[in-house]
Amino acid sequence: MAALALVAVLVVVALALGAVAAVLAARSRASAAADLAALAAAPDAQLSPATACSRADGVVRANGAELASCTVVDGDVVVVARVRLPHVSPLALLAGAAAPEAASRAGLR
Repeated sequence: MAALALVAVLVVVALALGAVAAVLAARSRASAAADLAALAAAPDAQLSPATACSRADGVVRANGAELASCTVVDGDVVVVARVRLPHVSPLALLAGAAAPEAASRAGLR
């Protein structure tokens, strides 16, 4: 009986670690997508904010994320990228990580 309980605890711990790893990987992907998109859009920010945000959207999508928001503030591009987890576990929902987001800002100044 004790062995069965130990196996059950180990399974729960393994599932929890898997959920944490998935959330961390998604957060890292969102951060990389936001950083790259902001850098790619920065040259267009002062001339055409619409073009800058369009370029940012393309870069974010190419990196497996979605564009949550894109704004141009004082010539800088502020990009927020979001990565949706394909299978959200109850543990990830408890951690508030159903769709990790990351923001990045870049400009030519």
